[in-house]
Amino acid sequence: TSLDGDQVRVSTWPGVKGTEGRVEEVLARGRARLTGVVRRSGRAVWLEPDDPRIAADYGRVGLDGQLPAADGSVVVVEITRYPQPGAPELAGRVLKVLGEPGDPATEIEKILACAGIPIEFPDAAVAQAEATPAELVAKDLADRIDLRDRRFCTIDPETARDFDDALCIEAGPHGGPRVWVAVADVSHYVRWSDALDREAVIRGVSVYLPDRMIPMLPLRLSSGVCSLNPNVDRCAMVVRLDYATDGTLVKTGYAAAVIRSQGRLDYPGVAAALQGDFRGRREVYREWIEELRELDRLAQVLRVGRRARGALDLELPEPKVVLDADDPRLVRDVVKAKGDPQVKRAYELVEEFMIAANEAVGRFFRQRDATTVWRVHALPDRERVESLAGVLGALGVKVDVEAALTPIGMKAVLDQIAEKPSARALSFLVLRTLSQAVWDTVPVGHFGLASGDYLHFTSPIRRYPDLLVHRLLKYHLHREGQASGGGYAAPPPSEDRLAELAHVSSTHERRAMEAEREAVSMYRAYLMRDQIGETFAGVVSAVTSFGVFVELEDPYVEGLIKFDALGDEPFDFDDVQLRVTGRRTGRCVSLGDKLTVEILDVSVGQRRIQLKWLEGGSKRAVAATGDASAYAAVGPSERAFGRRRKAGRELDRVQIDQAERRSRGPRAERTERGTRAASTSGPAPARAGGKLALRVSHRGRPGGKKPKR
Repeated sequence: TSLDGDQVRVSTWPGVKGTEGRVEEVLARGRARLTGVVRRSGRAVWLEPDDPRIAADYGRVGLDGQLPAADGSVVVVEITRYPQPGAPELAGRVLKVLGEPGDPATEIEKILACAGIPIEFPDAAVAQAEATPAELVAKDLADRIDLRDRRFCTIDPETARDFDDALCIEAGPHGGPRVWVAVADVSHYVRWSDALDREAVIRGVSVYLPDRMIPMLPLRLSSGVCSLNPNVDRCAMVVRLDYATDGTLVKTGYAAAVIRSQGRLDYPGVAAALQGDFRGRREVYREWIEELRELDRLAQVLRVGRRARGALDLELPEPKVVLDADDPRLVRDVVKAKGDPQVKRAYELVEEFMIAANEAVGRFFRQRDATTVWRVHALPDRERVESLAGVLGALGVKVDVEAALTPIGMKAVLDQIAEKPSARALSFLVLRTLSQAVWDTVPVGHFGLASGDYLHFTSPIRRYPDLLVHRLLKYHLHREGQASGGGYAAPPPSEDRLAELAHVSSTHERRAMEAEREAVSMYRAYLMRDQIGETFAGVVSAVTSFGVFVELEDPYVEGLIKFDALGDEPFDFDDVQLRVTGRRTGRCVSLGDKLTVEILDVSVGQRRIQLKWLEGGSKRAVAATGDASAYAAVGPSERAFGRRRKAGRELDRVQIDQAERRSRGPRAERTERGTRAASTSGPAPARAGGKLALRVSHRGRPGGKKPKR
């Protein structure tokens, strides 16, 4: 019997409503662990699973072995018996006792344990990190160009602790500026197959959750000797970009170097400085304003050029969880990340030069026909584009399928969408049509960036493929007699091994993305748990066969209106025009409609916010465009919601204090190493002989997140 996320083989046949099928064989299990609450009744002990799909299909989960957890304890369970024909029971053994149900700290521990994300570093990796000198010595400077006299600065989020990259701009020899992109030289400290390298392969990427960062490398390296901290000498790999007066890239150079960053700037500060705001602590930006203006001018030229070649602008808003500064278990708000257009422009300034450096290093390998690890974003699947064309066509957006299989053609679709009030919701449809970006040794190009020579070079502190690219670049620089920093004269691993490392890193990136997404969903639910019965304004973000998703603006959360909460009549789902219509009244809700909704129910454990439709939408079924600018929605009083937030935070403090008093004494171990077979998404499986190999998904709503570049 299959579970959600399993890879299975199925038989298929034509059905009345489309293709039907039957699972013939489970090829690989998609999950190895469950979380839930221990329940006891007399001698009977079982797990009440958090996942409603498991609960609906199997009810109680049996528990084997010793049971250290008391009734009501939240635990992580390793599955020991999967359902089989004739034995449909699901069972497991307790791996770890966590904490109080519904506590954000407990929920984060659940997410990490189920994802199999390692927390603690093994002793060998810690020992190697501790043995690494905190400062550079003479031998570290060998075979490097000295750029310590250049004015480098880092530009990062305000809370950043590790600094991968730094920028320097100066007059160039071809009429335009010369830009140096310096990137932390992690490969100088982490060599092939040493203890730190082995652990970095296991982690793949750093994981960024609202309450913590789980680094790929120990902090002594990631925030210490590798990080381009201000006013200290650091090893770096640099790319030199020489531009003409019109912004055309004329010449590039590559080298190992030593630099000294002279400024630690952040995005809000850069945004303010570019607007002429030097108040308070921003006074220090005054000495950087000329460089910042030059970087910004050139970045805008580069951005226009990328857009002209077909690069897609899918920077859809993402939620940012705001936690209490004194107690990260308290949720203050959920807002839009990069919500300020000026701060977004500061992000784009840095992004343009990171893309330029990544492409420049990609060309280095392409020109030498040399093996490397590329960041690839394949063309979208034709069937998906045809499906998108059908949906968007019904919503008033013309899609040329053949053209949309090219970046410039897909950009034309997005340009049409941008003119509609429902642009954000429609852009999500395009996003779900695109392939997922991965790492690979086969250079198929990057569709979203409209680039044929794209890889990841600029973040080796937090991404393993970038570290691989640095090592391969050093090998070729050494062969050509250029400054390489030493240590990589021997040939690198085979292409097969590099492909394996790229695949593993892609899997771990998806694991991290899923954990990050689930953590944000948990905090969103936690923030709204005391708002049941309150009303909010929102916009329909997705319409499915089981309900309507609505995105609230303030706070920035998303909830589901199930069909039974739409009204006291049956509703029909139109999967072409993406709307639901009441059979009796003709009331209609379409993608992009503005609604007023009520918070009906919240489950922190299931990351669920259920809503009830109050007002908005169409009064009768008409030709839908997905636009609903004519329908006003009334939201709650901001002051009233502010009072509720404050009251909720006080309740948080009381609950946490009570939980701490109850849990005095031996605490459950907070960390654990583990593995999990993660379910992945990708293009539709190939059909062969009436059989399909695919992954089971019991999720009703298609996923979608912008491809990471």
